[in-house]
Amino acid sequence: MTDLFNVTRSPVREDPICDWLDVTCQPENSFMGGLLDWLAVKGVSCITFRDGTNAYKIGNGLLQISTTGRFHRASASGGFIDDLRKQGLWRDYVNLLGVVPHKVTRVDVAVDMYIDAPVVLTALETTYPVGEFKFGRKALRTKTILERRMIDNALSGTWYAGHMSKARVSGRVYDKQLELAERHGMLSPPLTRFELTFRKDFGASLWDVLNPRDLFYSYAGGLMATEHIKFDDWASRGTMPWVSLPVDSLVTVERAKRMLSHSAEIKRYAELFARTFGAEGEAIMGKCLLEVLHDAVLEVTDKPTASE
Repeated sequence: MTDLFNVTRSPVREDPICDWLDVTCQPENSFMGGLLDWLAVKGVSCITFRDGTNAYKIGNGLLQISTTGRFHRASASGGFIDDLRKQGLWRDYVNLLGVVPHKVTRVDVAVDMYIDAPVVLTALETTYPVGEFKFGRKALRTKTILERRMIDNALSGTWYAGHMSKARVSGRVYDKQLELAERHGMLSPPLTRFELTFRKDFGASLWDVLNPRDLFYSYAGGLMATEHIKFDDWASRGTMPWVSLPVDSLVTVERAKRMLSHSAEIKRYAELFARTFGAEGEAIMGKCLLEVLHDAVLEVTDKPTASE
């Protein structure tokens, strides 16, 4: 029998990180304008889907934007967050979300351990043989999905607690080495990811997003050995004492040139106009852009101010 808590006592692990973040606010007091301005200044590519919704792409990650009459939501994937961290922009992004009253409606927190996933998955199934796991009072169904790894033909995959449920806290443990190889063609040492999802009404805050250690380890005790790890018992802070720091979104002439020169959409349109209209393409596109800019300026300047 494989002892889960002996297996996961290994000190070789990464610190907890935020790996998904959904934040919502009210349309009448929204972070969306400042966020979209900042994304434009940073030259983040915008993708429009067939249903009319927009997303912003950095590396392998997406930020999906939802604006309805009832709420505005920014939903950042793990890949998007990871690229923001690498560029030193993660704190700025979180600051932009926190400038107005808001709610963290989903946050995923993950820890990677440098141990082979098949050993951990077997230990989880041995520890919880009846197919139930509890983060709180309510039992969640467990589920395991396995496949053969190409590198060694070992059975590996993902163990879930509360898969597809609406539970306030759910979890999964999976073979990160397998995911990196299959999705991104990347080689890595044996790597197991422990991930917890905290949903709306749980009470997580942007403070927990930036400092997720207490939140993660307060609820991970049934999935790994935590008795040797230093952390404080988690308690909800709400949106306090969160204070957003100013974020530089000023558009200068130089930044505007850089934004346009890095715009994949502008480049695609330029190539299309050149192929379609030949030598006259530059003048025609320039005229179209000026008309669009003129209409956009009128739309902005004609909007009434708050004092009106």
